[in-house]
Amino acid sequence: MLVQGLIIGGLALLLLAAALWLWQRGTRNQAQAQLSSHVEQALRQRQAGSLADGPVGAAVARQWRGDGDLSSVLLRAGINGGPGFVLLAIGLPLLLALLAWLLIGAVAAVGILILSGVLLSFSIWWRIEKRRKRMVAQLPGFLEGMVRLITIGNSMGAAFQSSAANVEMPLREALDRVAALSRSGKDLDEAMRQVARQFDLHEFYLAASVVGVALRFGGRSDQVLERLAAFMRDLEQARMEMTAMSAELRLSAWILGLLPIALASFILFMNNDLFMNMWEDPLGFKMLIGAAVMQTVGVFWLYRLAKSV
Repeated sequence: MLVQGLIIGGLALLLLAAALWLWQRGTRNQAQAQLSSHVEQALRQRQAGSLADGPVGAAVARQWRGDGDLSSVLLRAGINGGPGFVLLAIGLPLLLALLAWLLIGAVAAVGILILSGVLLSFSIWWRIEKRRKRMVAQLPGFLEGMVRLITIGNSMGAAFQSSAANVEMPLREALDRVAALSRSGKDLDEAMRQVARQFDLHEFYLAASVVGVALRFGGRSDQVLERLAAFMRDLEQARMEMTAMSAELRLSAWILGLLPIALASFILFMNNDLFMNMWEDPLGFKMLIGAAVMQTVGVFWLYRLAKSV
């Protein structure tokens, strides 16, 4: 019963971590949608109502939503979900948990499984955020390259293909997917929207809206793309300044959130008998549950505090 209870508790903690990750993702998407609402509204007003009745207007008015399945998550992280990844993500934690079970006990094994799940989720999230920031930083340069080619007389499709050839990874991966979809017969703006959802790039989705307007209604798309690139650069600069100003607060939040977990893990592995005595004692059990609840609530509020700065 003790082992089953620990396993159930570990699964509950993993589900809680997944719920917090989904909540964070939803909060970021909502903020991005609010940030781009006036840009999309300006595009709709410029077309004097005709855009809202067409397919481009329906795509622009549609709420931004990225895919959340496992394949899309691994794609955004740049991870090939092959046998090597499965062996590293599942086989290695199971092997370590088995060794801990044999050498220390069941509690240590469950702790290793929980810690492995948290570390795996965090590493994937870290890779996604790192790649996404790099792609967003590359996007203004790509748009400016398109503007130069459009100015000298190239079509929108030709400018996209030529500018994409000069872009480095990781944005190059997304652009290659757009080019492949375009060669298969899909419109360029629809291909860009599809890839934007796959990579969860809201800025790329905005660029697709501009491309869609240019392909269907014409106009000075080069000026709109140039202003969009400048807007993205200003936004990225503001984000970097805010990150620099709040670095001390975020570092303090990380330390305060991880220090109790690290200390508890150290005690669990170095003196497992102490933990088991507390677990089997009624008062000690209540203290452990209370500590876990307070730690969860504290981490949540520290996260909210760091995100609000």
